[in-house]
Amino acid sequence: MTETKSETHEEHLRKVDKEMGDLSTAYREISSKIKSSDLTLKVLCNRQEKFENIMTEMNQKYKMLVAMIAHISGSKNEDEDKQTENSAPQNMSGHGLDSNRLGPTPTYQVRDENRMNIRLPKIDFPYFNGDEPRKWIRKARKYFQLHHVTE
Repeated sequence: MTETKSETHEEHLRKVDKEMGDLSTAYREISSKIKSSDLTLKVLCNRQEKFENIMTEMNQKYKMLVAMIAHISGSKNEDEDKQTENSAPQNMSGHGLDSNRLGPTPTYQVRDENRMNIRLPKIDFPYFNGDEPRKWIRKARKYFQLHHVTE
């Protein structure tokens, strides 16, 4: 009976030793994975810092560009105001207004803190002389699209 008890104890000890070996192997694997995760996390943190630095640089450059555009558009508006004050209005068609123009010059909206308006180039309504009707229709549609004229 003692022999069977000792055999069962030895068997039990072998099982426990095997489980301990398995646990130590699993522990080593987990610790190596944790180390590699730590390295990956450090690399990601460094990259994020670089991206944040790049973003702050880009924001500064964007603000400088917005300020430059505001300055340029402000000086152009002042020049236009001076020209209109110094010159008399010209009647192109004899009616006091340019008969080729149907609406105001469209503006392009830039979304930023200052809400600047940048004027698009002046486009006159195309004159139809009877030739090339498709070309005239295309130009007319483009004019209506730029001036936001609805049907």
